Amino acid sequence: MRGILLITATLSVGYAQELLLKEIEVKAKREPFEESLEIREVRESSAKDVGEALTKLGGIWKIRKGGIANDIVLRGFYRDNINVLIDGERVYGACPNRMDPPAFHVDFSEVEKIEVIKGPFDVKHQGSMAGLVNIITRKPEKGFHLKLNAGVGSFSFINLSPTVSYADERFYGLAGYSYKYSKPYKDGDGKKFTEVYPSDSPNRYKPQFINSKAFEINTYWAKFGFKPLENHQLELSYTKQDARHVLYPYLLMDAIYDKTDRFNFTYGIDSISDTLKSLNFQFYYTKVDHWMDDRYRVSSGMMPWSMATDAKTKTYGGRLEGKIRDFTVGFEAYKRNWDAVNYMMSMAQFVIPDVDTKSFGAYGEYRKALFGKLRLVAGIRLDTTKTEADASKANTDLYFAYKNTRSTSKTDTYPSGNLQLFYSLSKETELFVGLGHSVRVPDPQERYFALKRMTGSDWVGNPNLKPSKNTELDLGVKYSTGKLLTKATIFYSYIKDYITVHDQNKVNMVMGVMNNSARSYENVNAQFFGGELDSRLALTDKVFLFGGLSYVQARKDTKPDKNIYSSKVAEVPPLKARLALRYDRGWYFGEIESILSATQYRVDTDLKEQRTSGYAILNLKVGGSYRGLSITAGVDNLLDKKYYDYLSYQRDPFRSGVKVPEPGRTFYVNASYNF
Repeated sequence: MRGILLITATLSVGYAQELLLKEIEVKAKREPFEESLEIREVRESSAKDVGEALTKLGGIWKIRKGGIANDIVLRGFYRDNINVLIDGERVYGACPNRMDPPAFHVDFSEVEKIEVIKGPFDVKHQGSMAGLVNIITRKPEKGFHLKLNAGVGSFSFINLSPTVSYADERFYGLAGYSYKYSKPYKDGDGKKFTEVYPSDSPNRYKPQFINSKAFEINTYWAKFGFKPLENHQLELSYTKQDARHVLYPYLLMDAIYDKTDRFNFTYGIDSISDTLKSLNFQFYYTKVDHWMDDRYRVSSGMMPWSMATDAKTKTYGGRLEGKIRDFTVGFEAYKRNWDAVNYMMSMAQFVIPDVDTKSFGAYGEYRKALFGKLRLVAGIRLDTTKTEADASKANTDLYFAYKNTRSTSKTDTYPSGNLQLFYSLSKETELFVGLGHSVRVPDPQERYFALKRMTGSDWVGNPNLKPSKNTELDLGVKYSTGKLLTKATIFYSYIKDYITVHDQNKVNMVMGVMNNSARSYENVNAQFFGGELDSRLALTDKVFLFGGLSYVQARKDTKPDKNIYSSKVAEVPPLKARLALRYDRGWYFGEIESILSATQYRVDTDLKEQRTSGYAILNLKVGGSYRGLSITAGVDNLLDKKYYDYLSYQRDPFRSGVKVPEPGRTFYVNASYNF
């Protein structure tokens, strides 16, 4: 069962216990390599975005850069090592420093569920090397509905999102709006995150912006569908997001604006024949327009700004997929364009030189129950991908100076596939094993980025980079009864040609290239291993216990000739544990939760990554519902502890090098009304 039941935040009296038991039952029926986040869990939290909300799941962490736009980390993999999609759409951020990761470009009020596949076990989407996060947006229920969501919290946070919908047997429509605003949060010592810089740092915020807004985001969306014929379904959807004045103390600049457009068209036919069960077509278009500069920092001086980047990305894509008995076959294609210009004083540089990525792939997946107790899932995929920079914009002098090439184009063809077996040892116990192989192509920044500095160190891509290839083995056991679900998984990944940041020495003398070193990218072989333990238990019909444990470790080969001396992989999270106890009477509930993290002591010293101390925090929440109204109130970090999630210092060329603490004591209230 690939999907999961939509759980609304509006609970009727006496039904919450049954609902939570149903969640245990539904999660128990999912494939062991797949997980999902309930919308109920999101609405009961203080999370500001999908990246923050997903940390409830085992094996997922985040990288914080400011008050919002947290980057997703899955089993220590991040950036393009994992696929993050919205309804199967590829929404690529425009910022070279991930100010706007893909999951930033969707609002909670659009979301129905978030599916997660851990490991290289997705063959339907190109580039799912280490996993897939697919954010599924809502479809309306039958009849006319108006839903009002409102959230308020510490640090002047406010989120208002009305949604109206209508659906009958042949037609449905949905439209919504969301407004999200906050000022900078304070850490456990009572300092705003805009005060993390030393008093003599040129990167510190100007006094008038220390308490300015941390972000302001307006999002509009609409979705329409109808059935032109029996068993036919057509759907159109459009979302526009406008983010303004988003502060990122992790970086040297802040987002002045980040504007996103998402368009999606699907057409599906079901029950075509006994052989051809379904046929589905999708076309999508996404666009991001992003401007960042240092106007809020002391570094800008008396000028409007001293450094800035104008970045744009757009993607066209689609797929055709059919189900033939137990086989699913399909074709996927997309074209991504990324262009970014950096301005330093009066000098402009094409840091990402109008790069096109064109990809076409074919795939097949087979699912079959073999001998009653044994199930098989097998998938195979073949892709060809071409990345090409505009030669008139590319700084090939930098490529030649540091990487001994002037190449601006590369084509890669590669297979992927997996084999999964599930054996029912008993009615309650299932064993599973999965062996997968998946590939991801270097992104335009990794191959063709070019930033020349007058002094210090340059920043240059590596046109010779090879695709990263992950071969992974997963083993696990799942035990489920009517009141208990426990799942344990261990994994081992061998990544050939893993892409890492390193310090590159100059290899050729080139006129105008003044520095002798640059930050760049290099292929190395790496190993990731670890696992997750997750348990959900109904102690009684009113008391529920939740627990989880996540661990990952990663090592890479050294290359002294490339200044790669550390065997540690950067930005790999430490051991994390979560324990929660919930008392639920149906029309009201209370929950206490503890989150614990070990010290991050495995750090990449080549990149000057520092150890991050462990921590333990306590969260509380209560809630109630009556008819169409549901209210949750809570406090995160009850003891007001100052702490940091794990972090790194490799996000050049615009990283600031300071640690951004997590929020201190945070109060929040979320309300929802349905009619």
